[in-house]
Amino acid sequence: MEQDELTVDPHYLKGFNNGYELAKHQPDLMEKLLANPNEQNPYFKGLAGGKAEYDKEVREWANSFSKGSPAKDDRDIGKER
Repeated sequence: MEQDELTVDPHYLKGFNNGYELAKHQPDLMEKLLANPNEQNPYFKGLAGGKAEYDKEVREWANSFSKGSPAKDDRDIGKER
């Protein structure tokens, strides 16, 4: 496997991470940002991808919860600080 195949555009990655966090903490702002798409911009593509990933995780969690067995969430919920 060549190194080029594993390289992610840093602008896309930053947009993805920011999009995930915005979808989680500022969903109204995220919707406003996505209302004017710029598909040529890798940062914007990352924003949309991050939001899509967050939405997917929320749906999966909700589906598992509705079946009576919530998925184990090993992120920061319930951890001591």
